[in-house]
Amino acid sequence: MHRLFPYAMRAGALAVVVSLVLAVTITVPANAQGPVIPNGDDPILRPGAKPPAFDEVTEEILQQRDIAFISRRTAGDNALSNQEAGAMRAAAAHVASDLRKNASAASAGPATFTTAWAALGPNPIVQQTRGSGGFTAMSGRIGALAIRPSNGQFVLGAAQGGIWLYTPPVAPATLGTWTPKTDNLPSLSTGALAIAPSNDAIIYAGTGEGALSGDSYFGDGILKSTDGGTNWSHVSGDFFEAVSVSHLVVDPANPNHLYASVLRGRGGARRTTPAVHSRFGIWESTDGAVSWTLLKEAKSEFNGATDVEIDPQNAQIVYASFWGDAIYKSTNGGATWAPIMNGLPVADYAGGQTRFSIAISHSSGLQPTVLYAGFDWTDAAGGHPSRVFKSTDAGASWVITSAGSGADTVE
Repeated sequence: MHRLFPYAMRAGALAVVVSLVLAVTITVPANAQGPVIPNGDDPILRPGAKPPAFDEVTEEILQQRDIAFISRRTAGDNALSNQEAGAMRAAAAHVASDLRKNASAASAGPATFTTAWAALGPNPIVQQTRGSGGFTAMSGRIGALAIRPSNGQFVLGAAQGGIWLYTPPVAPATLGTWTPKTDNLPSLSTGALAIAPSNDAIIYAGTGEGALSGDSYFGDGILKSTDGGTNWSHVSGDFFEAVSVSHLVVDPANPNHLYASVLRGRGGARRTTPAVHSRFGIWESTDGAVSWTLLKEAKSEFNGATDVEIDPQNAQIVYASFWGDAIYKSTNGGATWAPIMNGLPVADYAGGQTRFSIAISHSSGLQPTVLYAGFDWTDAAGGHPSRVFKSTDAGASWVITSAGSGADTVE
């Protein structure tokens, strides 16, 4: 009898506890109960809190985000569960913590690579061309090229590959080498190079390819070298950010005086709109490209400056061309401008988006200034392929040159 008494006492106590639990469950209002024990990923809400209301679209977006987040961390040849991924993450965190604690006592491991690196490419990539539609080997596009008169040094600006110097081969080698020089600078897109005629150790580079193609990427201003292209620095501050420099030209008598033609560049798949210090047009610097003054602004964002040239016998005479607009001349250093289109086709240059390219030859003050202009155009008869026009009177009049024939055709 005495042995049964403890068991009876325990059974009675258990019955009392069960009765109390049932009573609380039945009599306590739902909104006064404590938090429900969560199940899996269910959120824990404080008493009185209400879950946020979502519509079906929002819930679907959140669910897809959650799936994307988890799947990219658990997918693979051997898929992981959430629990396995979490365990591995925790283990890695512990290992990282141990490595930090024992970093001072760790010994240097063996070198990962024990031999020198060797260039493997890139080899030309076969691509379909826009013009003919045929396939040809492509290995990059050249944005600008300049040659130092003193030593024949080639300075090359790649469309999106920076500035390179060429070193001729030394016998018995037959191939020279190209060395990149601006890989550490913010922009590798190159549109223009200009060597100072009075000191060819001074070279300027305009970043942002100015070819107006669908992938002519914008740049970050003007670069300058004072040692023949070996070292470069960005000198133009916030001028010409997110635009392209189509041409640079340096005063023959003053290496710190130069002009730049500026137009739009591409940013990814979109054209870029210029900031205050990057408006399209012709700009001038008199302090070695540090600061700039806008001399002639383009009519609109569709009419950026495509070219600029200085008369080598008179730096006050400047020629410039604008996309879809005209060719202009200034005889007072850019203070005023006048179009020089006499003899050129009467055409819809704006509608045809004509891009003018100009060049100048004036080797002696005793000889007339000779100008050349190349462009295509559209008129009432339709589209015309590019032709070269020539002026022998400093732009007062123009005549079309022969297109040539066969392999020497220029159009």
